[in-house]
Amino acid sequence: MIASASGSEAAPPKARLAKGVLVGLAAALMWAVYNIGVGIGRTDGFTSADLAILRYAVAAAMLAPFLIHRWNRLPAGLTFRRVILLSLAIGPPFAFLFNTGYGLAPLAHAVVISPGMTMLVANALPALLDGQRLPMHRKLGMVVLVFGLVCIAADRPASAAADANALLGDLCFVGSGTLWGVFTYLLGRWRLPAVETTGAVSLMTTVAFLPVYLLFFEPTATLSSWQWIEQAFYQGVLGGCLAIVAFTAAISLVGPGLAGLFPALVPPLAVLLAVPIAGQWPNGLQMLGVAVATAGLVLSLDILSRVVRRLRSGRDRATAPR
Repeated sequence: MIASASGSEAAPPKARLAKGVLVGLAAALMWAVYNIGVGIGRTDGFTSADLAILRYAVAAAMLAPFLIHRWNRLPAGLTFRRVILLSLAIGPPFAFLFNTGYGLAPLAHAVVISPGMTMLVANALPALLDGQRLPMHRKLGMVVLVFGLVCIAADRPASAAADANALLGDLCFVGSGTLWGVFTYLLGRWRLPAVETTGAVSLMTTVAFLPVYLLFFEPTATLSSWQWIEQAFYQGVLGGCLAIVAFTAAISLVGPGLAGLFPALVPPLAVLLAVPIAGQWPNGLQMLGVAVATAGLVLSLDILSRVVRRLRSGRDRATAPR
């Protein structure tokens, strides 16, 4: 039975909100490391197909034993049809659009358009389909977050083919961000468990993509075993498994609207993590973008209002007549 909501999106209890924010930040952090790993893999000579199969197959191998163990106790809501829909949202179509966009449009466009569309779709679908009202602080926070992404993107280099095909690449990023927003919304609407759902989607995607990979692509032969193991960690363990499990858990805790903001934190976190991992120091504009994006998340979570209300409550209690 699909859960439906009406009216404004109910604010989760404090403990639930805090836990959801923590696991959402953990997902964004792991995706940031994963993105840095993609850059390392591209430099080493991995193809898009190589990275994609590692992402899906490693995650499936990690979670298949758990799925088998839980086979007779899987939730009724985790139907074959729903797994197919979720696999279409974040499986090969998503990877194809995102990787194609990287080859056509400036990298700066990917930083803004894809996470921006994810935020928009994940917050718009509950309003359009479930009658939920988007709080004003969430709207303001999303605008500030996008401005922070623009600041980070302003210093990113363009791709070689950007002049000829930038519009097509931008449309690819619109498509990939939309698919991820739909995935976020469906998980929140169906209230599916994190580990079982991630395992089922990974297994379904691997079954669908592995024959295509073996028939039409071939593994890059010039790469060492250590490079394959390194990318298996970045792509499968972090990007394909642990990050999605954490993100799915965040959706169940805070809802698809708030959870849809966490992918937008991946570029700022990647800027910071590039210092210890790749030795790349951010410039002033990038640091401004990180600060602005963080402020956008604070606004979206209504943290400032909560602090002000708590301070006022404490002051009122202190000045109340005894």
